[in-house]
Amino acid sequence: MIRYFASMIWAFLVLQACNTSTTERKAVATSKSDSLDSLPPNVNRSVRAPVKADTSAGQIFLVRSYRIWEGDPTAVLNKDWFDLYEQDGKYFLDKVDYVLRDGFDECAQVATKNVESKRNSLLFLKINGLKPGIVEHVAIRHAEIWPKESVEYRFRNQLITLKASGDIKSTQVQSDENEHEKLFHEVANYQLGYQLQGQQKEMVIFRKEQFDGVFMTTLFAGDIDADGQLDFVFSNPGNYEEESILLLLSNHGNPKIYEADEQFDC
Repeated sequence: MIRYFASMIWAFLVLQACNTSTTERKAVATSKSDSLDSLPPNVNRSVRAPVKADTSAGQIFLVRSYRIWEGDPTAVLNKDWFDLYEQDGKYFLDKVDYVLRDGFDECAQVATKNVESKRNSLLFLKINGLKPGIVEHVAIRHAEIWPKESVEYRFRNQLITLKASGDIKSTQVQSDENEHEKLFHEVANYQLGYQLQGQQKEMVIFRKEQFDGVFMTTLFAGDIDADGQLDFVFSNPGNYEEESILLLLSNHGNPKIYEADEQFDC
């Protein structure tokens, strides 16, 4: 009888240990999942992302030199494209006016095509609904938005907040082209958010796992599509050997993202 009870107690303890182990494994597996779908419902609902535009619906184009590998990137350009350019402190949209020049990249040892605009162009755009004319804009406030910083823009009684998060890995003092010293941070796990006053949901404009010796810059804030809301153009390369531009188009309350980038590493 004593042996019987001892066996029962031993079996009960083993069963409890197994249940505890299973519970612990489930808890660890849940904690490792960090996707938006695994976040609590209230967090998941508070963040949204703009729609990345299909290239068939619209494109933007960097005004620069392109290496010719298998195809010619400049072949997409034609008279239907628009030019967003600056003149005497004002911004305009008009049909593109440029020349193409052949060249050679000594670093990569390949032929190039150089797109040379006849204006002070920010970028070329091919997006339905754009119209030529002056583009309303606001002055850029704090072009670089470091983690834990936020910048506010007011436009037509609207208040837009750009808010950044991320990890600052290191900090150093650098001098700009005017020999003015400023702090520069090496940043990882960066995220830039957009908040329109009166809306509960914050929109994530872009995420960047790592900035290697470079950082994002706000290049333009204005009403490109003439819908009464601010659009933004950002530079967000990952390193020195990349040029990358992102356009956030308000699109009548249905924001869309357009991107263009070019690598020029050796």
